[in-house]
Amino acid sequence: MSSFDGGNMEALRDGDPRRVGSYALLGRLGQGGMGLVYLARDEAGAQVAVKVLHRHLTEDPDFRRLFRREVAAAQRVARFCTAPVLAADADGDPAYLVTEFVPGPSLERAVQTGGPLTGSSLDGLAVSIAVALRAIHGAGIVHRDLKPSNVLLSPVGPRVIDFGVARLADNRSQVSSVLVGTPGYMSPEQVKGEPITAASDVFAWGGVMVFAATGHGPFGTGAVPALLYRVAHDEPDLTGIRGPLLPLVAAALAKNPADRPTPQNLLDALSAGSEALPVGPGGLGAGPAVPPPGPVNPGTTGPGAPAAAGGHVTLPNAAAAGQEARTGGTAGAGRDREPTLGRALTTFGRRRPWVSAGAVTGAVAATVAVVIALQSGSAGDAAPSVSSPVPSGTAAQASEPVAAPPSPSASTPPLSASGPNPLDEGGVRLFAQPDGDAARQAKLWAAAGRAKDAELMTALAETPQAIWLKGPADKARRTVSATVKLAAKENSVPVFVTYNMPFKDCRPPGPAGGATDPASYRSWIDQVAEGIGDARAVVILEPQSLVNVPGTAECDLGGPTGAEDRFGNLSYAVGKLGALPRTAVYLDGSFEKWPSLEEMAHRLVRAGVTEADGFFLNASGYQPTAGLVDYGGRLARCVHVQVTEGTEDCLDAEIAAAPDDPSALPHFVIDTSRNGQGEWVPDKEYAKPQTWCNPPGRGVGLRPTTSTDSELVDAYLWISMPGHSNGTCTRGTDGPEDPVYGTEPPGGGEWWPELALGRAELASPPLR
Repeated sequence: MSSFDGGNMEALRDGDPRRVGSYALLGRLGQGGMGLVYLARDEAGAQVAVKVLHRHLTEDPDFRRLFRREVAAAQRVARFCTAPVLAADADGDPAYLVTEFVPGPSLERAVQTGGPLTGSSLDGLAVSIAVALRAIHGAGIVHRDLKPSNVLLSPVGPRVIDFGVARLADNRSQVSSVLVGTPGYMSPEQVKGEPITAASDVFAWGGVMVFAATGHGPFGTGAVPALLYRVAHDEPDLTGIRGPLLPLVAAALAKNPADRPTPQNLLDALSAGSEALPVGPGGLGAGPAVPPPGPVNPGTTGPGAPAAAGGHVTLPNAAAAGQEARTGGTAGAGRDREPTLGRALTTFGRRRPWVSAGAVTGAVAATVAVVIALQSGSAGDAAPSVSSPVPSGTAAQASEPVAAPPSPSASTPPLSASGPNPLDEGGVRLFAQPDGDAARQAKLWAAAGRAKDAELMTALAETPQAIWLKGPADKARRTVSATVKLAAKENSVPVFVTYNMPFKDCRPPGPAGGATDPASYRSWIDQVAEGIGDARAVVILEPQSLVNVPGTAECDLGGPTGAEDRFGNLSYAVGKLGALPRTAVYLDGSFEKWPSLEEMAHRLVRAGVTEADGFFLNASGYQPTAGLVDYGGRLARCVHVQVTEGTEDCLDAEIAAAPDDPSALPHFVIDTSRNGQGEWVPDKEYAKPQTWCNPPGRGVGLRPTTSTDSELVDAYLWISMPGHSNGTCTRGTDGPEDPVYGTEPPGGGEWWPELALGRAELASPPLR
């Protein structure tokens, strides 16, 4: 979010502070109209970027209010392909914000010193910037100043920065009747003072790609008024752009925002390749118009406001710009241009918005980062931002944000997206362990002449089920590594369940109670992540971890930091595993009424659901699928309310008013491994019914699949093991027998053949 070149730092000057808040400043990274950017070190020793805002801006109380709001929005932006906001102080003197430090040169500097990009490096850059825009728009932000100097080429891939501060500058400039932007990358509507939408960023994406491919902007160089006139009226110069990227860039640079693709459209086309571009007579076919995103967070305007600061150039009006341009010539005037993709993009069909370019994102983006990072060197200053007039009476003068209606092709990712989700791949196959307990039992019964029972066990064994990970870290890593290799051979996706949280099930640390402390647990998670690597995988994080929380009334273990440690451990796991290129991560959502809806939503938010792929339901329950689909939808909307409103509750009216657009809500998966007959209602009284513990008469439910009846439900999975005992339940008797079965059950997590057979016999729908 800070405008700086991570590969170019200056020494601190005499007037620079040496410390801001708890951050020790190390050097200057850059300077812009909003403030100075410093390289700093936090108290833990990590390098960060600190932007100190200019004092003349923070003297305005309205600016501080907007700054606080925009930082909150920026913190909701998914971390991939951006420099995430880590902290901010809107009330301090000075006011500042802290982002992740991104080492590496800017795209502008890399191209100036190493030349234009080509091939897969160029394609990978296109994907990464589109992914970043999708995440930024998903948080309700329009960048407004995307340009080559705001794209950093880090060792782990391109990162888009300055996406929150640009909005603040834009709001500040609207008060003084000017508009912030950079010549050659501003959209026509920015030049004309018309409403700014997410489509404006797509136009800038096209301009950035022209620069990356050719070394110059799409509208040439020259005086600012001439540049702005070309942006508004002339065709871009696309000489040097070839292949499938050409129609995408041309479509992005359409004058009419309604004719531009969304970031998701771009990702769909880039991932599909040239074969996905529909071709008709004379060029690319035409289809229904792509609806433009509505205005996002428009600013305010008012008479008599002070002039904008920060070195922006104020033009007298657009007509004057046009007059100068006509006398000075235009870039690319009178040249034929190939047909744009434009409206034809909608023929790809509606895909879930968080699906990115798959292998292109994983392989190509990493390549462009590593290759281009080596091209860093000295370069001139970034192109200056400019400002042009905002005509009165435009939508940009609205005093309140205007929400855009949801669109099937909207470019916003879901609230909980952490990256490409393998569950969303078409025709995905889920992994079935070939040598599990059910498979071994089938062989034993077949040898014993129990053919019918063996057949049922074989059907159970062939059904994809999750693999539970616990015990020593090295064993977990080896199990994961071997499983993903085996799954890759058959082109399937394994589902792993991590079950090693300290104080799991409210038990003391040890074999039954998980890792001994947070450090041990996080090291264990690191080993699991190492085992997965870049393979496809789904991770179910710690069943019951958000219901039996230490340090609460539910669990008196863990001491005063028990709850904080639990949420911190889960957040760490989400971040570590979610950073893997093709791993989906889901947090514990329990099931309906345990705990309350509002409390469950609050715990999910604290655990980091906004950085995960969503949550899972019913891993510890037997509730019917249909009811869970409805409950999960309400829980997702409650999470949305709490995140967007900053509350810890959610009113019924707010849940009802939450968007129906699945791209705006966290998604979830449902465990259907034991709910074929629903929940158990005892036919007699027990001192302690323990309805959750080995309930009789239950069957397996819907088979694991990604074909569900709800766009919020990513999959039905078999998370729990249908043939494993819940423990030695005595229903309030002296035991050791379970009075329901008349025998002593196996210990928790142990294989129970007869229980498995009963679950298979009562399967709904039947296994055979």
